[in-house]
Amino acid sequence: MMPAIFGSYAALIWLVFAKLRLIPLTLPIAIILAAVGPLFAFYIILSMNNDHPSSTDARVFQRVVQITPHITVPGRVQTVVAQANTPLTKGDVLFTIDPRPFQFEVNRLEAAVAAATQSVPQLKAALDQATAGVERAGAQLSLAQADFDRQNVLFTKGDIAQAALDKYQRNLESAQEAVTGAKAVETKARLAYESNIGDENTTVAQARQQLDQAKYNLDEATVRAPCDGYVTNLQLLPGTVVSAAASVMPFVCNRDGGNRGVVVATFMQGPYLAIKPGAYAEVVFPMYPGRVFPGKVLTTIDLASEGQLTATGLFPGTDTPHNARFAVRIKLDDSDDLRLPAGTQGSAAVFSGDVQIAGVIRMAVLRANSWLNYLFFTS
Repeated sequence: MMPAIFGSYAALIWLVFAKLRLIPLTLPIAIILAAVGPLFAFYIILSMNNDHPSSTDARVFQRVVQITPHITVPGRVQTVVAQANTPLTKGDVLFTIDPRPFQFEVNRLEAAVAAATQSVPQLKAALDQATAGVERAGAQLSLAQADFDRQNVLFTKGDIAQAALDKYQRNLESAQEAVTGAKAVETKARLAYESNIGDENTTVAQARQQLDQAKYNLDEATVRAPCDGYVTNLQLLPGTVVSAAASVMPFVCNRDGGNRGVVVATFMQGPYLAIKPGAYAEVVFPMYPGRVFPGKVLTTIDLASEGQLTATGLFPGTDTPHNARFAVRIKLDDSDDLRLPAGTQGSAAVFSGDVQIAGVIRMAVLRANSWLNYLFFTS
């Protein structure tokens, strides 16, 4: 940048004072030219860097979804339907997992739900039986209490011996223990019958929840495309055992209207502050030499990887290099028919309305770099 500015400045001086001789070159003029030149160059470079920043790290990204089976237990791949780099629509089958183990589990749990449902009337019958047992024990207790009271009156009058009264005392205590045991049985039966989640018995609810999980596994045995796009790097084969622990294939989603023609460029910290959404921008790509693509800033992303802390047992370190760059999303004009493969790299510049001469020079430099791509373009 600096050699180009000084070279242009020197060429202008040569043209005016030597070639065309429009102004005679005197010592005072030479001193002024020698002083003004570096100051002007410094001002232009400063204005370009702050008011019209550029980046050599402009990239085109594309959304890639890692396909991971959602089954909760491992399964064996039965068929692979998708073909590599073949367009697919959302919901198309990618591959299937052998559904038989999942179907077996569904059948087993359907029987478990039916059995649990049938057990509810049995629990009600057990509760009714326990309640009747409490009533019978209560009646026996009342009878034993009445017998004891009568014998106690006779004992007080001296009509019976102590041994006879002790017998009725033991009968009364046995009846009391029987009432206590019957009430415990009734409480247990009532808890078993009235233990509900909402309006459903807990045993039935647990069995139904397990059945729903088994049906989910059965449905997820057929893996489908998450969006419109295509599979790449397809290495999955029938017979492979897969689980939810690892990705089995990458799926490239097509760009939608919000992502088509969007370039992400990173800028240094100082110039980044001058970039605002809606600002005019230009991008050049080595794959399109001689062309400059205008656009506008969509968003600025006030976040860099250096500003992220991971939850660990260590204190945050300070050895991270202080070279954080911040991303800016640029939407190119008329990009509907522009082919921009993911990973395409280029250079970008964002322009403000300040110091327009510096902006003109930035545009000239960007265009010169675009034309130089003809020389340095490699396949």
